[in-house]
Amino acid sequence: MPGPGMLTLMVLPAVIGLIIVARPNVATSLTSLRGKWLIVLVAALEFMHVEGLWPGWVEANAERRAYSVLVVVIAIAFCWLNRSLWSHRSGRWALSLIPLGTVSNSVPIAVLGAMPYSVSGARAAGYSSAELATDASGYIRLDDVSQLWIPLADLIPVPVLMKVLSIGDLLLFPGLALLIVACFQPSASDRSVSDARTNGSAQPSA
Repeated sequence: MPGPGMLTLMVLPAVIGLIIVARPNVATSLTSLRGKWLIVLVAALEFMHVEGLWPGWVEANAERRAYSVLVVVIAIAFCWLNRSLWSHRSGRWALSLIPLGTVSNSVPIAVLGAMPYSVSGARAAGYSSAELATDASGYIRLDDVSQLWIPLADLIPVPVLMKVLSIGDLLLFPGLALLIVACFQPSASDRSVSDARTNGSAQPSA
């Protein structure tokens, strides 16, 4: 059943990151991110995907497969452009979790043309038997595919939000939150300049 869309995966970790850092100039620090246009591109693809704005001659399964592949390419490109964040521990985690979570969510869609989900998980999330009588567009029951897909499927119910999350989602949330934290942390060069200024001001004048 419906898991969080890409826009939700961007917004919620952003809020979490702001809470973690709890500094007034966090938003300013995000300007250091490179490839911000890729975020806009993902948002546009998500909008096209949700609203069904792909060309009519593109079959639904082909559309979902193309979307999943494009999202992986964009995630990898974004992480590569921001590889300077690797100097921070939070940056290393972010640049590892984001592509890993994206690939985890995209592989089953690219292969099956739909995201496998657990019916019991969807029921635990709050969906009624009537709602589960017909699969939502872009989703396929785990019972209808190989059990090898279980680790990547939507399994984890979140009743409050009526969502069923996958392992990929759980990797993306902290990954995106840590990306924000890494942006706020000063780079090694900035720390060197700051230390030099501090040491210089601490020395007595002749």
